[in-house]
Amino acid sequence: MRVTKFFGIILLIIGVYLMFNLYKSSLPMIYGSKVKAKVIGTESVKSKRFTYLYYPVIEFTYKNKVRKITDKSSDVDKDTLNVQLNIYYSEKYGISRGISAVNVIFSIIALAFVFFGFVALFKSKQKI
Repeated sequence: MRVTKFFGIILLIIGVYLMFNLYKSSLPMIYGSKVKAKVIGTESVKSKRFTYLYYPVIEFTYKNKVRKITDKSSDVDKDTLNVQLNIYYSEKYGISRGISAVNVIFSIIALAFVFFGFVALFKSKQKI
């Protein structure tokens, strides 16, 4: 009985934590504006694996100001230039590239954790 209740609480905590992080990562999409950006260069950073990562430096116009930002959420090839991107930008929350397959998979996992957490909690109240 107690093990099932403890397991259900752990599943609920993990599921809520995943949902909260997905919400935080989607804040630029919720409160930001969709703008077209252009990759104007790359910024190289030494990786832990003895190689270099190349982050895109993007340029876009937001509220009649030209902004240049390094997008450290993903890396690109060294020779990637003049590529058009659709991004969401908010001054408060930063940039986001939109919903990806990773976001969808983690939201399904989070919902499954929450669902099975509730199932385990309600199952522990019944006597077998």
